[in-house]
Amino acid sequence: MTTKMTRLLRNAALAGAALLATAAQAQDTIKVGALLPLSGNYGFLGVTERLGIDMAVEEVNSAGGILGKKVVVVYEDAGTPAQTTRKATQMLEQDKVAFFVNGGGSAVSATMFEFAQRNKVIDLAIDPNAEELVTTKAGKYAFLVPAPSSMIANAVIPEAIKLGKTAMFLTHDYSFGHAQTGEQRRVLKEKGGVKEVGEIKIPLNTRDFSSQIIAIRNAKPEMLIINVAGVDATALLEQIWEFELYKQTKIVVPLLDFEDSWAIGREKNQLIALAGIEWHYNVPAADALAFKDRYQKQFPKAEYPVPTTNTVNAYLGVRETLRAIQRAGSLDSAKIVAALENHEVKDSLKPNPLVIRAKDHQWMQDFFVYKMKNPASSKELGDIYELITVAKGADIVVPEAQRTTDLNAQ
Repeated sequence: MTTKMTRLLRNAALAGAALLATAAQAQDTIKVGALLPLSGNYGFLGVTERLGIDMAVEEVNSAGGILGKKVVVVYEDAGTPAQTTRKATQMLEQDKVAFFVNGGGSAVSATMFEFAQRNKVIDLAIDPNAEELVTTKAGKYAFLVPAPSSMIANAVIPEAIKLGKTAMFLTHDYSFGHAQTGEQRRVLKEKGGVKEVGEIKIPLNTRDFSSQIIAIRNAKPEMLIINVAGVDATALLEQIWEFELYKQTKIVVPLLDFEDSWAIGREKNQLIALAGIEWHYNVPAADALAFKDRYQKQFPKAEYPVPTTNTVNAYLGVRETLRAIQRAGSLDSAKIVAALENHEVKDSLKPNPLVIRAKDHQWMQDFFVYKMKNPASSKELGDIYELITVAKGADIVVPEAQRTTDLNAQ
């Protein structure tokens, strides 16, 4: 046998061994497909979501994995619907992921929910709040982890109406903003006593808000309700501070991310009179502080000094789906769905257990209303909010009887 032939046979044997090793490794792992916005208007959210996913996976793997297998995560930057479909297809066909989690806003989530339904694979939306994700876009294999617009409105507006008798809305001009303002307007009408004096719609990727602020000044509402998200929200809050609009009008942000507060700084954060927040480490739950301590130990150089709402939603979404796989004893999507539906999570990082409702796959969780803390009284860098009230998830959720979606028929 020639030296060349010997070399070819040896290389072929090594290649075959490598393929067998790769196949064996694949059989010994469970892959999670994470489609996160790592750039663009919501890029800062993807960074914090990734940390939450990593925390969930580290916790599970340190306890022996799931079904005796190690969990690994395949990450992709997917900030647009077009990116999402292409990369999800690749992850499903090539990487053989067991389920997906996605960030990137409501449009991306709606696309992923349709993808999940077509391919009978589970997807969890971990950062959008659009109502359509538990109504017209709801699906048998799709789950919404954050609070939808109806829960946010039911929690925040009863507190907001104490601030004034006239209100104006700033609405991001896409599904998230429309749903937020629509639900809050509903609660304003139900409660009565507050007159709406106008609404200004904000196009995506707006950075100059001077004309809108002038219009608000002229309208003179006693409170301004802001339903703007992402980098746009940061720019808006910066300019409200510069124009000192907060001195004549109470600023209400029904859904505030810690990332936005951190971006504008603790002093400017005080311009907000009232905010709705899905989670902060000072909620009255023992495991919340423990989670914060674990985050700081695991990520001492993280961009944000404390875990955020987005960190927590990503963590809970992945952790609970992996636990459902363990309960189901299977990677079959239908069996995992059954293990998730109506499941009660007692270690929710919140005062009350969360429940994953079978009717619409909404994760019913507590929601919180805060005012801003004076930096002089803060105990640490992330200590910027002072709790006003806890809205129990079961009390603010839209009653099941009012949901017309029938996931069992899909």
